[in-house]
Amino acid sequence: MSHMATGALPPISNQIRGQRTLAPQNNQPSSHRKQAKKMEINSQRFIREIPLFEDISDQQLFAISRDMVKRRFRQGECIFREGDPGEVLYILQSGQIRIYVHGETSGTETSVILFGHPGDIFGELAVVDGLPRSANAIAHTDAVVYTIDRLAFRQQMRNHPKLSLNFMRLLSSKIRTTTKQFNSMASMSVSSRLARLLLKLAQDYGQVVDEGVMIAMSLNQSDLASLIGATRESTNKALSIFRRKDLIAKKNGRLIIRDAQTLRELVTQS
Repeated sequence: MSHMATGALPPISNQIRGQRTLAPQNNQPSSHRKQAKKMEINSQRFIREIPLFEDISDQQLFAISRDMVKRRFRQGECIFREGDPGEVLYILQSGQIRIYVHGETSGTETSVILFGHPGDIFGELAVVDGLPRSANAIAHTDAVVYTIDRLAFRQQMRNHPKLSLNFMRLLSSKIRTTTKQFNSMASMSVSSRLARLLLKLAQDYGQVVDEGVMIAMSLNQSDLASLIGATRESTNKALSIFRRKDLIAKKNGRLIIRDAQTLRELVTQS
């Protein structure tokens, strides 16, 4: 598993201990100290705003941030593979992450979920059981994540019960979403599954434009097929029908929802 860069967030005093200041006569902080302080402030500001750390005090957030490591991944870069040791929890800061599994018999990829919100967590089962990864994670776009070691995070949950409650709430929500997704794959047609996915993506990542609601994610036919558990051919056929009926459009590589009501009816009729 490769990665671009890492950056731990220890106290500033630890980061500069033993370093000489180039200009001691005016007692000005070095560029390294300024950069370290800016990194610490940015990391604490980021984690303060995400659901996992809701209602956690600034003092507690500072303690947690010291255990976090910042990492960058390029588009298409593997973050972890099925079977890898489950040693860290990931927290998305920017970009999009795709989680997928390989079919046991067909070998085809089925995307379990696509993350794109700052503060989304993934790889969380490692915190619970420490077993090897049960799926694959890849950077769908360039991405920045924070990681925290499983043992360190478990200790933080012991120290801060509110963090444990937040974590359980997020884990429960993800289990419900995944269960609903796989139930729909078993009982709904490809068109209905695609309509449901497009509505969900529009709700989560939609931006209102003149033509309708644009999904602010880069998704090709293979991505959509993987997310609904269908073949690329059947997904392409459903997309063509949606375009012909003016339910959706495409502009500058982005899908636009033109008729959300008709897409909802497709979902409810299935």
